[in-house]
Amino acid sequence: MTARAKTPLSLLVGLSTTLREPVLDAMTDATTVVVVVDQGELPGRGVLSWQVHDTSGPIDAGEFTVGDDCGACQLIESLVPLLEALVARQHWDHIVLSAPAAMEARPLVVTLASGLPEIVVDTVTCVVDAVLLLEQLSGDELLAERGLALGLPDRRNVAELTARQIEYADVCVLANAHRSTAALRLEHLLEHLNPRTSVVTADVAGVPAGPVARTGRFDFDAAEAWAGELASSDRVQPSGDGVTTVLWTSTRPLHPTRLNDALEDIVDGVVRSRGVVWLANRPTQRVRWESAGFSASLGMLGEWSETEHLAECTVVATGMGLDPARLQAILDACLLTESELANLDWQELEDPFAGVF
Repeated sequence: MTARAKTPLSLLVGLSTTLREPVLDAMTDATTVVVVVDQGELPGRGVLSWQVHDTSGPIDAGEFTVGDDCGACQLIESLVPLLEALVARQHWDHIVLSAPAAMEARPLVVTLASGLPEIVVDTVTCVVDAVLLLEQLSGDELLAERGLALGLPDRRNVAELTARQIEYADVCVLANAHRSTAALRLEHLLEHLNPRTSVVTADVAGVPAGPVARTGRFDFDAAEAWAGELASSDRVQPSGDGVTTVLWTSTRPLHPTRLNDALEDIVDGVVRSRGVVWLANRPTQRVRWESAGFSASLGMLGEWSETEHLAECTVVATGMGLDPARLQAILDACLLTESELANLDWQELEDPFAGVF
């Protein structure tokens, strides 16, 4: 008996659900079933609503209760049986999932890849607004402050969400490009944030000029590698048009207090940075470094002994008008000096990140 072919799924993400509508239409044909999840009722009623339709019209609708829980977790848990039921009907040969505005692609895709063997993720498409992109990638405004948080535990900011949506996408649709005076620069920025992505410009009506679904571009291993640790020079794209990506490395540890004091200077002019750092007062720990906009965060990744690497610092940073020499000088000034390496009791250093991770 021949095994049934897997059903391809195209995932649509992006902060502006209005700009996503013509892209969603472009992703849909007569053999496609569409699942649209909306978070408009989340702040007031604590639910995520969903609708299923195809080109013939509405098919089904319902809602997931979130309450005080993690909305992303509840969405993922509730979507699995819904998608299973659609595949079981064997009526369509393509699924489009339009995620809520504040949903990242990665946790959804990881669940689909591991928990739904009858589905194969084909394309991840992210819609970005050329007019608002730099604003969304800057600052430190929380999603909750815009009424966009996926539940009470969601403490992400707008810049972090925007960067992560872009970094996991196979296709980035640049909407409102006709209203921007720097559309080519924005395309270049998107390519720095995610060299895997294909940038497709939308026309005045918001219709994308290239393929946005069933592209076959999604590669799980490549997407996970890019979304994970950035730790090599091949992550650095050629500078140009005001966009620069810098790789900073060191085999010396960072002084925790000097690093904490320098955080604002480090992220000044940086749109996005990620990497792994070594803190002197935590000599065995691999520490995740991540920044988006004006916000930086550190967290535990594990122990250096669990890897093939000696303890080190590696950060990749992308910015508009970024001065690489200035950034490297600021980071270098946070390292232990030769004298401190030889004479300090590292573990006696004050820990400004205690309680943070």
